[in-house]
Amino acid sequence: MANTCTNAALYESLSFCKGKPILPGIRSRLYFIPKRDIVKWPELPEVASTNMAELATYKGDFTLAAEKYWQYIDLIDNKGKIESESQGDYPARSFLNKTSVVHPETNEEATGFCRQANADDFVYLTQVRNGKFRVLGNEAFPTDTKPKQDSGEGVTGDFGTTIEVEVTDVCPAPFYVGKIQTKEGTINAATGQPAEE
Repeated sequence: MANTCTNAALYESLSFCKGKPILPGIRSRLYFIPKRDIVKWPELPEVASTNMAELATYKGDFTLAAEKYWQYIDLIDNKGKIESESQGDYPARSFLNKTSVVHPETNEEATGFCRQANADDFVYLTQVRNGKFRVLGNEAFPTDTKPKQDSGEGVTGDFGTTIEVEVTDVCPAPFYVGKIQTKEGTINAATGQPAEE
C-alpha cells in the first residue's frame, strides 16, 4: 500500500562556518501584548515547501484591535535568555519555550505590572543579539507569566523585577519578521528598524 502522507519532512544539512561569531543572549527590550488585543495571528506553516527555516518563521503580521499597541519592558543587559526544550511522549510531543528577563525597577509601575500579569495571557516578542525576533506565546496554549521582585541587599546586591515566561508551542520560540506596531511607531521585525509607511 502506498504511503499517503502529505506532510513529508524536508530536511537540509545544518552547516556552520568556523570563524563566524555567535552572539549569545537577548537585547534590552521585551515587547508584550495581551492575547485579547490580537485580532488576527500570523501563520506558522505546518509543512516546508522550499527550506527548513519556513517551519520556524511566522508568515504575515499580528493584526491588533483598534488603538492597541505592543508595549515594552526595558531590561537589564546580559540578564536574559530564551530556552526551548522538547516535552511529552511521541508522537504527541511539543516544546516548552521559556524566557527569564530582569527589569531594573521595583517601583509602583513595575509592581502594578506584576499584579496584573500574574493572571493574564500574553504574547511576547524578544529580540536576540543578531537582531531577529522570537515569539513566546501562541493561539493554542496559555502563556504563563511569573513575575518576582527582589529589593536587593547590601550595597551591591541584585535588585529588580524578574519576569519568567513559559508556554507550550509546536515550535521552539518561532521567528517573527512582520510588523510590530507600537505607540512610538511601527518596527519591521525582519530588520529591527522603523517600518516604511
